[in-house]
Amino acid sequence: MLRSQPPVCGLRSPAFTLAALVLAGCSTTHGIRPIGKGAVGVEASLGGPITEVFGLPIPLPLTTVGATVGVTDTTDVHAAFHPTAAAMFAVGVGEVGASQQLLAPAGARPRIMADLTLLGAGGDLEPGQAPSGGFRFFAQPTVLVSWDYGKAAQHTVYTGPTAFLAPAEEFHALGAWVLGNRFGFGRSHLDLELKWIDPWASTTDLVPTYLSPGDLGAVSFQLGYGFRFGGAQ
Repeated sequence: MLRSQPPVCGLRSPAFTLAALVLAGCSTTHGIRPIGKGAVGVEASLGGPITEVFGLPIPLPLTTVGATVGVTDTTDVHAAFHPTAAAMFAVGVGEVGASQQLLAPAGARPRIMADLTLLGAGGDLEPGQAPSGGFRFFAQPTVLVSWDYGKAAQHTVYTGPTAFLAPAEEFHALGAWVLGNRFGFGRSHLDLELKWIDPWASTTDLVPTYLSPGDLGAVSFQLGYGFRFGGAQ
């Protein structure tokens, strides 16, 4: 998944593009709305970039499990682990981050959230029959605009840009656009989310074959579920 390849000029290398497509598309976006001061949420997600399998569009079955803590009514911190990366690729991937509400919703005015997630991947990262292993560091900044709706404003539709950066060694960057909906049910929620990752670049030469409009980038689909303990209802 993260094996090294010869670098290319510009903002990415083939190895980074493959890693970013998988890691950026393996979980639902953080920072959709604040969880609330004193609350603790547990979350899990399933899905990933949509690939062609026997002629059918199938999202990669990537998983994450994690938790979120409400530090204040507008600030959350979160952490997660990626089980599929460990099981399928022998790569341990963990992440930590924080999200902040920059603007509260009021009438038709949306909520604006900013999130920064730091990811670390370690394990079989080098080519060869007996790789020595290694570690890679990534950063994922996101800005989301959202609107609450429904009874007691329990549902949220959200959209916004996100980026996937490799700041160490050589700088690489990849962007994406997020569109999703959170369905709230009391203390639990269900997230449905689409990402169009790298929509301005062709991915026809990558394996597996990623499906997207015009063969540009990759469209990722995730299903997420969370439950909240403590805090206000």
